[in-house]
Amino acid sequence: MREPQAKAVHLKDYTPPAFRVDTVELDVDIREDHALVRARLEIRRNAPGPLVLDGDELELVSVLVNGKPADHTVAEETLTIPEVPDAFVLETVTRIVPQKNTKLEGLYATKHGFVTQCEAQGFRRITWFIDRPDVMARYTTTVRADAKKYPVLLSNGNLKNSGSEAGGRHFATYEDPFPKPSYLFALVAANLEVLREDNLYIYVEPGKLDQAGWAMDCLKRAIAWDEKRFGLKLDLKEYKIVAVGDFNSGAMENKGLNIFNTRYVLARADTATDVDYLNIDRVVAHEYFHNWTGNRVTCRDWFQLSLKEGLTVFRDQEYGADTYSRAVTRIQEVRNLRAAQFAEDAGPMAHPVRPQSYVEIRNFYTLTVYEKGAEVVRMQHTLLGEDKFQAGMRLYFRRHDGQAVTCDDFVQAMQDASGIDLAQFRRWYDVAGTPVLDVQGSFSGSTFTLTVKQSMNPPFHIPFCVKVGSQERLLSVKRPEEKYTFEGLKEKPVPSLLRGFSAPVILKYPYTEAELLHLMANDDDDVNRWEAGQRLAAEAILDKAGKPSPAFIEAARRLLAHPDAAFAAEALALPAESFLAEQTEVVDPDRLHESRNALRRNLALSLRNDFSGIYEKLRGKGAYSPDAASAGRRALRNLSLGYLGELGMSALAYEQFKSADNMTDSMAALGVLANLDCPERQPALEAFYARWKDEPLVVDKWLAVQASSRLPGTLARVRELLVHPAFDIRVPNKVYALIRAFGANHVRFHAATGEGYSFLADQAIALDALNPQVAARMARSFDRWKKFDDGRKARARAQLERVRDTKSLSKDVMEIVTKSLA
Repeated sequence: MREPQAKAVHLKDYTPPAFRVDTVELDVDIREDHALVRARLEIRRNAPGPLVLDGDELELVSVLVNGKPADHTVAEETLTIPEVPDAFVLETVTRIVPQKNTKLEGLYATKHGFVTQCEAQGFRRITWFIDRPDVMARYTTTVRADAKKYPVLLSNGNLKNSGSEAGGRHFATYEDPFPKPSYLFALVAANLEVLREDNLYIYVEPGKLDQAGWAMDCLKRAIAWDEKRFGLKLDLKEYKIVAVGDFNSGAMENKGLNIFNTRYVLARADTATDVDYLNIDRVVAHEYFHNWTGNRVTCRDWFQLSLKEGLTVFRDQEYGADTYSRAVTRIQEVRNLRAAQFAEDAGPMAHPVRPQSYVEIRNFYTLTVYEKGAEVVRMQHTLLGEDKFQAGMRLYFRRHDGQAVTCDDFVQAMQDASGIDLAQFRRWYDVAGTPVLDVQGSFSGSTFTLTVKQSMNPPFHIPFCVKVGSQERLLSVKRPEEKYTFEGLKEKPVPSLLRGFSAPVILKYPYTEAELLHLMANDDDDVNRWEAGQRLAAEAILDKAGKPSPAFIEAARRLLAHPDAAFAAEALALPAESFLAEQTEVVDPDRLHESRNALRRNLALSLRNDFSGIYEKLRGKGAYSPDAASAGRRALRNLSLGYLGELGMSALAYEQFKSADNMTDSMAALGVLANLDCPERQPALEAFYARWKDEPLVVDKWLAVQASSRLPGTLARVRELLVHPAFDIRVPNKVYALIRAFGANHVRFHAATGEGYSFLADQAIALDALNPQVAARMARSFDRWKKFDDGRKARARAQLERVRDTKSLSKDVMEIVTKSLA
């Protein structure tokens, strides 16, 4: 008999908090096997009723109201005090055990000390509190710990006092001048080294200081960019980043004290790839930009999560576009959105940018909230233009600085500042699914007519950027069907549609191969040039068993000579199997895999001399640099190596592996070898681990490259790696590198035998007992199981039911598997 399911929380049921908290004084005393947390809260009534505080795995020692013991009731997740005055001081003492906190939420132990993660609901694992984002208070925090073991003591705000205590202990008191919700609280007590430049600090684990310089450069660039582009200045005396190896997510924007996963801070040419360098730049920028869009103005409730995340992703995307290549940055964003978020929109976890309900909010830190949310902000930028959008941002901050608000408040600021009616546009926030634009073109005389039908009912307001001949226009699609005419044309045009990917929609237009080749060669919108090539590649894979036309091969040859190597590398990268699977009714992963590989082999055969020439021409000279131009050249050279690998040129890859002076080239070569059944494969893998076994982030790459291999024995190897010294199921980065990477290995995870499904279910169950948040992320590997054949569907369903029926399953995993099975 299954346990009763947790109840869903609904947006329609939102009510303001019954009490407000004005000030919080915390004293966190970290001991050998526990911590004592003393909290003093100044509280005032906002509505009738008892005081109900949230808690999770807390041991209450004492509770006082205005200095006197108070009648109270403690339940599993609440502390209720039935009778309180309208304004009072609440004092509690609570015992917690961060040393045994494997969920990595609240206060928990890492290898070198203790850190916190409070978003979304981790603060209730530290002390009893009204743990919701619309309760904002000013915090003063004292941290106490052993001075030798944990010399660094940090919290939000400015250092107010510090000193020594008896028994070799010490303390530090911080005062945060800004009111904040509890999810932005942060605390650190650890043995760390620090890189400091003026008022900026980056703390890293001992021995890693030489890998912190790039993150510092990124932080300084982000601060300068935000002031220049948005007029937003750093508002703190000090800004700190702390990087730790045990962290469920990428990073957390706690006010003035960001906690980061080490993978988004540490970088050195021999340990980090170009992609790592770029990701660090973007994530450091993202968390800094939250200082205003998320911290100074925060979300009223968790349904409004995209208010801060979607807006801040848009801002970090614009930072990336201004810092690197705007075209390549946009192509990468669109590729990821279509491969993953569109699938989410079509799957069991489909939800609006502003969800209407949830069982466990941690499950809604999704691509829809982040990436589609960013597209919703981008569409407003497109409709308004830069100047009016910036006027909307300024009005948003004037109205709401220091407040917890909603997505509607943001859109209203944009509308009021611009004078543009966004009432219909708001449907993007509250309706799930990816709109489809079915477009037809007709040419008569000198007039070209576009007929645009949209799938959404009631219809969305969709910004549709097009160019017909020399006429470029921004069309606002607002009705189920619209017609647009373009006059004065001398011949039938090839329309360039959805330029810059102006809206997150599926575009259907009956382009011929000749028209796509024309766009691929001539369109002045690089996103559409890339898209034309992707459509041609997809057609060759799905309809022609991987056999490209001579014209497509010639178009690919011309792309190799493109002056922007980064663009050429993106244009010649084939669509992912997961994206291609979404284009089919019933997925045959083996056939899809073979057809995609056939196209790779056919391109490699036809362009062998071209790829060889590019490979030699772009051979690196001089010291490694992560700048965009150098990274682009490495990307194209290593893409050429990948194609040459399809011809069995393993010796070339092995030679690059042995001689590489940077991690980008080393991993590119190892990735080629990991996918080939060749004599160099095992020696390369063994040599890589022997060299890097003491660098956890590099070992993660080693795990991932094996879990992602297309070779038939991949699952057997992954099972071996589960008991390898390199793997630890308690460390999220290891789980993501090995288990999640295998779950993303389309052909091997979806093996006809169902062994991939069984393996993933085993891991989800094991993880759920340790870290439900990470377990839920693993369970999402099953999201698209209903698109496969009956045999695979039966095997996937059996494993999902096995996970669902596991005793004491967390809310996190239960919500995922229940929705998947529905």
